[in-house]
Amino acid sequence: MPGYYEQRRSRAALWCARLASVSLPYFAIVILLHRFEKVATPQAYWLVGFGLMLILFALFLGARAIVDMWNHGYSGGRLTVRGLLIAILLLLPFAWFGYLAVLHPSINDVSTNPYSPPGFIRAANIRADQAAQGMNQLANYTPPYATLLIESYPKLASRRYNAGARRIYAAAAALITDRDWLVTGVTGLPDEANAPAEGEQETQPESEARLETAVPLDIHVEALARSMIFAFHYDVVLQIVSEEESTLVDMRVAARWGRHDFGASARIIEKFLADLDASLLGIAGEG
Repeated sequence: MPGYYEQRRSRAALWCARLASVSLPYFAIVILLHRFEKVATPQAYWLVGFGLMLILFALFLGARAIVDMWNHGYSGGRLTVRGLLIAILLLLPFAWFGYLAVLHPSINDVSTNPYSPPGFIRAANIRADQAAQGMNQLANYTPPYATLLIESYPKLASRRYNAGARRIYAAAAALITDRDWLVTGVTGLPDEANAPAEGEQETQPESEARLETAVPLDIHVEALARSMIFAFHYDVVLQIVSEEESTLVDMRVAARWGRHDFGASARIIEKFLADLDASLLGIAGEG
């Protein structure tokens, strides 16, 4: 009777595919748990780190499987290819954030005014209460820190608009609502009692001048923003300052967790102010 040789399958290939396949639902579960606040951010970091270890081990096993197939003629090529492809795809976001970590400074508090940033309303107290859990404290804007911000994010700049603070506030509030940011505090809102009554007929420029007399010099709007995938928290404050013939707008964003924000805080500011410029088209200018 003729004999048949049963080709041995590489165990490394089998476990490479298994670990890579398990990593997909694992990261999905971690993301959902954090988004729905079932795990705190520090614990989410540890869970992500464990997931990264799974990916790296799957890559190691894939390399070992290739060696086994080359040296011993083991089977398992399809399992190895599948495992390596999944592992590499899952590793790409980590590689991207590694690139951002090199590209941007290791900071987590950014403002359009690096010398006198807008002050938060409640964020400082929240962070002080959570300091023991590792929540970031607000940065100390020293001259060296201001220089670092200017050199790292030259596009961040104050905005000056040829319009009243009330109009600027309304446009900013609409953008905050569109982004589903949670407003955590507002100070310096215009006194609605001094605003024109509903349906009152007025002419320009007297009505506009009277409207602006109700607007205080300094409006602060504080909100809580969340990242798209993991829903990491960022404290945002918008400062709207009335001037004689214009309104100055400054913005500050600070990540609550993590020493490095990978440039996310600056991107939040840039996108928000770009949208604010668009909504106030024709009256925007750099501060």
